[in-house]
Amino acid sequence: MEEYPEELRTPPVTLAAIVGCPELHPLISTHFLSAQPPINTLALPDLSKIYLFERKPKDSNAEVPPPPPTVVGGILKKDWLLKHRTKVPAVLGAVFRAEHVFGDPAQWLNVCSDLDSIKAVIRGRNIKLAVVIIHTGADEITEDRMIALRKRADVDAKYVIMLNPNDNSDLNQSLDRMANAFYGLATTYYREEGRRVKQRIEKKNVNSVELIVRYCFKVAVYAEFRSDWPEALKFYEEGYHTLREIVGVTTRLPATQRLVEIKYVSEQLNFKICTLLLHSGKVTESVAWFRQHKNAYKRLVGTPEAIFLHWDWMSRQYLVFGELLETSSKTAQIFPPITLGSASKPLSEWEFHPAYYYQVRTSLLLPNFCYAANMFRKENAYTSFRLYL
Repeated sequence: MEEYPEELRTPPVTLAAIVGCPELHPLISTHFLSAQPPINTLALPDLSKIYLFERKPKDSNAEVPPPPPTVVGGILKKDWLLKHRTKVPAVLGAVFRAEHVFGDPAQWLNVCSDLDSIKAVIRGRNIKLAVVIIHTGADEITEDRMIALRKRADVDAKYVIMLNPNDNSDLNQSLDRMANAFYGLATTYYREEGRRVKQRIEKKNVNSVELIVRYCFKVAVYAEFRSDWPEALKFYEEGYHTLREIVGVTTRLPATQRLVEIKYVSEQLNFKICTLLLHSGKVTESVAWFRQHKNAYKRLVGTPEAIFLHWDWMSRQYLVFGELLETSSKTAQIFPPITLGSASKPLSEWEFHPAYYYQVRTSLLLPNFCYAANMFRKENAYTSFRLYL
């Protein structure tokens, strides 16, 4: 599994951003990371870096129809998952000091200007906003200014959090309330983003099968962000089945490249599906799923010149599933009853043992060794012939 990038191997973690009062960022970030569920944090010292969250002009209009199949640019967008795990926050917390919010009119106007700048940037990505006010206990807090702040930020009262870093007796509770508020907003963000993409699938107004696979992947990832494992599994499976329709149909790439891309995407989807099934205790279903996965692709060899790519890919499927099964069996040693598989070939007991998959993986590497040896002999023969001439 180490061959896969971390963003694929591990479940996505909510990503939040905080801007302002940089001296408090380590305190907030550390607490968020230890919270349940945890929250990763992007910390910006001031508004000068807020542009990093701005949507690029080409994506500014969410209603623009998807591009035609000839310019899809890949079944899955490159680095999309990594971007949403590390660069695009679901919620942004604007941190202000109480004396700036409740102080003289000039300071209040600066706060209003900062909020307007933040809202203008995050609106294009639907990023949610929370406001954190740092106070010392001696600050005079007026209800009128608090109402004006909520109105200016356009947030509910529960998303304006008061934090006193000098009050040790209440600090952890305040940070807990802050983390809960951020997580609630993030859950709303991921739900809305998933629903927006899901509507494209349900309306069936997508002209490309490749785009349907991409959209299914996105919906599943957004579901994982909010720990909705059943929905994530549903859309990973839907994307996997839709991907099979591309085989032998799409002509966007040359035959070998097209098959490599299809296998690459199917590998990611299969990994996610098997992982979710195993983590939910459905070992038998996971074994049955992997069987149909390897059966579906074992004959999609491709051109003879690239046969080594096929055997390398097949061997990796067995290796990774064996590792998944081994990791799962450490927490669940009892194998479930064998109830799945085809009527003519039900699942056998050895299919539940990681060693079986490691053994098959080794045997599948043999064709590659033979292919490499044959190529080496041909090269040596060619070289000898040249020297003879």
